[in-house]
Amino acid sequence: MKWLLRIAMVGIAAFVLWQVWQRVFVTDEARVKKQIGVMENAVEKGKLLQLADAVAADYSDDWGMDKSMLLGGVSSFRAQYDAIFIHLSDLTVTIDPDHQKARAVFIAKVLAKAKGSLSESEIRSERFRLYFRKNDSTWKLIRVESPELKFD
Repeated sequence: MKWLLRIAMVGIAAFVLWQVWQRVFVTDEARVKKQIGVMENAVEKGKLLQLADAVAADYSDDWGMDKSMLLGGVSSFRAQYDAIFIHLSDLTVTIDPDHQKARAVFIAKVLAKAKGSLSESEIRSERFRLYFRKNDSTWKLIRVESPELKFD
């Protein structure tokens, strides 16, 4: 019985320390970068539920899509390819002073192998701007833009 109590106490202490670590040392910038990584992984592996969890209900983008259209587009895209690899470069994250909104700018290069093909080809390489909103302690994607022909 003592061992169960000790194990429970160690588990509770580890949980409390983890929560303190997350609140004190992990920045909002790191959380947004992690969220981008989660979304990247979800698209590469076709995990639509994980992607749906990262996107806000009021999502919109430059192409006129909402959340359901985005998820359908990813599903359709995934059906055309066996393997997808997304490489992000020049990632910069900016957090608003109120810590409720964030913006991420990066260049995404998508490599994919078509069904039945042996070779990989570049599908798209473009600059993207993602906007996030903080809901409780998680960051949700609310808007995507492709500012290739726009001036900052």
